[in-house]
Amino acid sequence: MALVSMKTDDGMAEAVAPSPYGYGLCLYLNDDQCEALGIKQPLAAGSVVMLAARAFVKEATASAEEDGDDKGPDVRLTLQITDMEVKQPAAGFFDKSQMNP
Repeated sequence: MALVSMKTDDGMAEAVAPSPYGYGLCLYLNDDQCEALGIKQPLAAGSVVMLAARAFVKEATASAEEDGDDKGPDVRLTLQITDMEVKQPAAGFFDKSQMNP
């Protein structure tokens, strides 16, 4: 399957809940986006999927080291995902014991 555009027609982003992984690391797909990706039935919670995505760098910053845990500047990026693909991996591809739900 090829990458599919994730642009919404209404220009409105759906509200998202806070995440311990930080803003933007959890993707919420609406019905039209799932349909575009060929997802016709809900996937089982906890199942593993592969993502391929295209994004552009919307913002990039570098600042002096703030926390002292490494050398060099702290770098932050804002990536806007524009196209993506979702598929289930081949059997045995992931070790589920290494996953953090």
